[in-house]
Amino acid sequence: MDDEVKKIVIVSDGTGKTARRLMDAVLAQYSDHVLFSVVDTFQQVRTKERVDSVLKRIDDRYLVIFSIISDDLRNYFHNLLEEAGILHLNVLEPMLNTMSKFLGVHPEYKPGLLQIIDDRYYRRIDAIGYTVEHDDGRGYRTEEAELVLVGLSRSCKTPISMYIACNFGMKVVNIPIVPNERMKEQLLRRLSVVDSKIIFGMLMQPDELARAREERAQLLFPDDHGKGELHEYHDVREIRNELRFVRKLYADENWKSIDVTKRAIEEIAEEILRELKPTDFRFRDMP
Repeated sequence: MDDEVKKIVIVSDGTGKTARRLMDAVLAQYSDHVLFSVVDTFQQVRTKERVDSVLKRIDDRYLVIFSIISDDLRNYFHNLLEEAGILHLNVLEPMLNTMSKFLGVHPEYKPGLLQIIDDRYYRRIDAIGYTVEHDDGRGYRTEEAELVLVGLSRSCKTPISMYIACNFGMKVVNIPIVPNERMKEQLLRRLSVVDSKIIFGMLMQPDELARAREERAQLLFPDDHGKGELHEYHDVREIRNELRFVRKLYADENWKSIDVTKRAIEEIAEEILRELKPTDFRFRDMP
């Protein structure tokens, strides 16, 4: 039975995932009765010495599927496989040739670029999940945060958090501030596990914050029932007191503050990311 199994070897200058995905897509078109096995995957094959070592471990009983971007190394490997009579397929070559004709430019021939893109993609997905999990004071992994936003209710913490997570792959925690000493101590204990340099306090002009809160109250109680209980929530005099509380807190803790009044989310995010040191913002180049 073992003699009937078609043996495949994957050789890549990266992880081999590209070649494996393409191979799986093609093999799915064949009968279930055709037996094959990927007996080995050789990764990070980027030198002639590494190619030579791979060839010592295979012969003409194998199909070699490879994805090597370097023109010189690709040709070197192809010629050796031809001389050895080993059936092989370079999965990148047809697409590179066609794309070069279509785009009118040559590729960069840099190995591992797709893996970099994949890594950024999965980091961004992870960041989005983390940010959702830690929205509005929730979550238990604050120590993993790359950015922390704090501020009064309705001061744009959630949309800013999600924009930065989705577009820049950062793990963002946002926490509402309740203006009393007991809640302040709880907040400070929770934030003791992160660097104060990544903590930003949101501010908003009192009239605008009152308007935002009143709109929220109307959504919660459209028929006026219960609105009276939320009167202090959007009373501009109470809001001024709350703002005095948070301004003092930001100053005492040496947290950077951002006024978000009537500003686009993109503009606010850009200011926050500018304030962060490049070493803190690892994915600033991500589109």
